[in-house]
Amino acid sequence: MHALLNTGLDGTKMWLTEPEPLSHDDLASITGQAIGRTIECQEVPPEVHKQGLMQRGLLEPFLDALISRYARDVGSTETVSGEVERILGRPALTYGDWVADHADIFMN
Repeated sequence: MHALLNTGLDGTKMWLTEPEPLSHDDLASITGQAIGRTIECQEVPPEVHKQGLMQRGLLEPFLDALISRYARDVGSTETVSGEVERILGRPALTYGDWVADHADIFMN
């Protein structure tokens, strides 16, 4: 909302991240804690993922590019940018805080 109301950010490219780097396993664990269930992250082979998305109508050239993009980041976590704090003047919410506030959307 801040970016929509603050014209000082017009045309600015922002790299917004959490205040801490998290892996997919971290995200699954934090989400599971918020909803009181165990959630495990399971790697899906790229070709299986691609075939499933093609069955849903996505085009192969797009999927090849998408999977190549994902492959570059396998095993890494995002670097924290600090942009949220710089822009808002307060620390970004953690994923744990956010998912706790929205746990109901993960309950179905």
